Amino acid sequence: MLSNILLKLKPFVLTTRFKTTLWYSLLFLTLEIALGVIIYLYLYESSISSLDNSLKAQANSILKVVVDRRINLDDFKPDATYSKPEDLVGDLIYDAVISNRRNNFIQVSFRNRIIFKSGNLEGKKLEFPHLEDELSLFEFRDTTLSGDAIRGVQLLKNRYKVIVAFPIESVRQTLSSLVDIYILIAPFFLLIAFLGGAAISARALARIDAVIKKTEEITAQNLNEIIGGEEFNDEYGRLVKTMNAMILRIKNSVEFLNQFSVAAAHELKTPLTILRGEIEVALKSELTPPEYVEILKSNYEETIRLIKIIENLFFIAKIDNSLIELNKQSIKYDDYVSSIVNSLQTLGKDKNVAISFISNFNGYLMIDKEIMQQAIINLIDNAIKFSYENNQVEISLLESNNKIVLSVANFGEGIPQESLTKIFERFYRLESSRNRKTGGVGLGLSVVKSVVQWHDGEIKVESEPNQKTIFSIILDKT
Repeated sequence: MLSNILLKLKPFVLTTRFKTTLWYSLLFLTLEIALGVIIYLYLYESSISSLDNSLKAQANSILKVVVDRRINLDDFKPDATYSKPEDLVGDLIYDAVISNRRNNFIQVSFRNRIIFKSGNLEGKKLEFPHLEDELSLFEFRDTTLSGDAIRGVQLLKNRYKVIVAFPIESVRQTLSSLVDIYILIAPFFLLIAFLGGAAISARALARIDAVIKKTEEITAQNLNEIIGGEEFNDEYGRLVKTMNAMILRIKNSVEFLNQFSVAAAHELKTPLTILRGEIEVALKSELTPPEYVEILKSNYEETIRLIKIIENLFFIAKIDNSLIELNKQSIKYDDYVSSIVNSLQTLGKDKNVAISFISNFNGYLMIDKEIMQQAIINLIDNAIKFSYENNQVEISLLESNNKIVLSVANFGEGIPQESLTKIFERFYRLESSRNRKTGGVGLGLSVVKSVVQWHDGEIKVESEPNQKTIFSIILDKT
């Protein structure tokens, strides 16, 4: 039975709300105990100090009466009024003693001879030979006088010794009553602390509950929803802001995946459909050798197109999973770019687009030549694809302000101004790129940007409609 109850309570006990309430209650109870201890110690010291002052005042009062009267006890002679010195002294200090409502222990000595003792000292003698100062405070225990410790004052003056003492029983009783009161009210304080902690934690965590509820409502179908509460400049506001930023990133990732699914399916389907159709024609029809050669050439072009799409996808996958490591080495940059340009001269033959290269930099750069080659090839390939026929792609390598700028320029339709900030995003494609000759999945420029950033460089683009479009890779010289 008990184990079942504990199992049911376990989820609640593990909640932050319960833990917050518990910590609040313990903190409140600790403060109560600390306050009680401080009050206890303060009252103890205050009561003892008050008692000591009272004892001092009474001792001084008794001594003053005896000394002021200038009684010579050495010449004392019994008479009808006083049969012994004790009666005389008792009468003299009557006012000081009678005002003693605490029932103090009082002893007066003259030349080490006791001349007065209060009634509660019958049969007892107070002696403290180790106290030699004119005024001394002391504490002692004597179970025949009191069950508690006794505080006292000894005053030495004009051969008189006045001792006034008092048991601290009343102080103990006062402090004991205080402890009893604290013990009595402690459960109420604990209950109040627990209820207060529960109310505070419930109020504080209510916003968390709202965030959880809203988060549970957000799915892949409604990623446009946002969690309310960003306007608060506190921990909860920062949490909500962070979660909304995360939702936005998830939304962008989902959109990228959707764009990829559509674009990849379309781009992969087109060459595969062409391959299938041409192969079916070749199998079903009797063709001449030149016709077979044309089909094979077409199949080869579509295969190359498929390979390029897959290579870009594979490269992006390696980027996302941090599987690429740069292997930088010192390369003579102009010779390196020139060799790439020469290897791509045949790409522009179909459109009669020539590729030119000029350079005023003949130094070395630290680059990963394999990865950088992929970026440069993508830029040149794009420049040829989107160039007008019978034109020229201009490639220049210039040194400026300790920067090395590789520019690839072509003359074509250009890039709309509203697209200049988007063309480096994955899967983004201009409408003019959505055809078989120039099509892709919108990954080429994304690859270029990643490669340049890995080399701590910068990629820029300038374009005018139906005029020149220039892509520039900017790297540090050092």
